[in-house]
Amino acid sequence: MTTPAQILAFLREAEKLKRVLRHCWHGDERRQESVAEHTWMMMLLAVLSFDQLTVQVDQLKLLKMILIHDLVEIYHGDIPAFEKDLMNQQELHEAERTALVRLLEPLDENIRAELLALWDEFEANETTEAKLANALDKAEALSQHLFVDIDTWTQGDYDIQPYYRDHFFNFDGFMRQLKDEIDRESMRKIEAENALDRVKPEFVARYRNGS
Repeated sequence: MTTPAQILAFLREAEKLKRVLRHCWHGDERRQESVAEHTWMMMLLAVLSFDQLTVQVDQLKLLKMILIHDLVEIYHGDIPAFEKDLMNQQELHEAERTALVRLLEPLDENIRAELLALWDEFEANETTEAKLANALDKAEALSQHLFVDIDTWTQGDYDIQPYYRDHFFNFDGFMRQLKDEIDRESMRKIEAENALDRVKPEFVARYRNGS
């Protein structure tokens, strides 16, 4: 059993996630959002989605998975998707897993095993819960870009914001609808700023065709 002292020791380290900033900016545009804020928004989106899903999920398991999916960024920081895609994925995975094992050290063996298994499941992206968590991760990041001034976007954002990782959303009808709406809103935002020339031509064509 995990003792109160062990929980506090873990929380002392986990609290650092509040200080880790992400690539995307905060809605008030005075600072970038924190990883902890991203995680909270993912959980809110998950709760709002539960009754709309066409697939069955273990809701508690999913929420736990969301809570721990980015804890490793305490040690590794946030890496924007357009940079992470260029990295050696196996090396990154191994480094992040090692970091999570280190972070979980204060906890009882049973809870350590549970949380590590949930992280492994998220990374494998094979179960329904993992697919939903990964889709929510991307949906939250993409929607956050809709809520901030487009002046905070980099070229990397224009490269991936519309239609990024589309196939991650095909496992569920509602998630597919959500992603399509985010994509449409993204392209409308870009068009309103007369910035379609910064988007890949195939994405502009897809937008024009209404697909």
